[in-house]
Amino acid sequence: MSLNRVKIASEGLVYIAVFGILCWITGLFGFVIISVIFLVITLFIAYFFRDPDRSIPQDPHALVAPADGRIVEVSPAFEETFLGKEMKRIGIFLSITDCHINRCPLNGIVLGTKYIKGKFSLAYSKTASRQNERLSTLIQSEEKENVVLVQIAGFLARRIISYLAIGSQIRRGERFGMIKFGSRVDIYLPLNCEVTCNVGDFVRGGETIIGWLKEGEE
Repeated sequence: MSLNRVKIASEGLVYIAVFGILCWITGLFGFVIISVIFLVITLFIAYFFRDPDRSIPQDPHALVAPADGRIVEVSPAFEETFLGKEMKRIGIFLSITDCHINRCPLNGIVLGTKYIKGKFSLAYSKTASRQNERLSTLIQSEEKENVVLVQIAGFLARRIISYLAIGSQIRRGERFGMIKFGSRVDIYLPLNCEVTCNVGDFVRGGETIIGWLKEGEE
């Protein structure tokens, strides 16, 4: 009989260890209420850094959500970091209770990365895409289409993590990073991409299809 094991992202282990030790020490010295508080914090951190497996679509043209969360924007937008042109932008807001593992939306290769310092405004606002601290990644699909993925820090999120570097080969649905404690992820798509999600939809990273990438950019 096989048991499903709860997976925890390695980035969360140090936080779990610290608060777990504090829980044990305060309990050992009789500070029961404080110990319980530290226990609750430890359990919440373990929940926040959960890393569930996902059922990844295999259609070569499918674009999957790069993060868990609520769609807060689907609109034309000017991509200024790499391409300097109008594209379709999908914005995903991650609340503090959402899984924060980020996943690759398609198969391709990383052509560029750029870190931009900025504010830590509320991540669900439209201005966050232009004003907040963020890390942009330029990806070229197997069909030679360019897609830009942007990890955006929020009011609580103060650290963006990405494992991607220029030249990295990526596969749809694989883990590539995370943003700690509430954030937003934007994806810029070619104008000829068929978007299948709407504002208000809840999506699951690496699993929910948010669009279809067509060959031949307009």
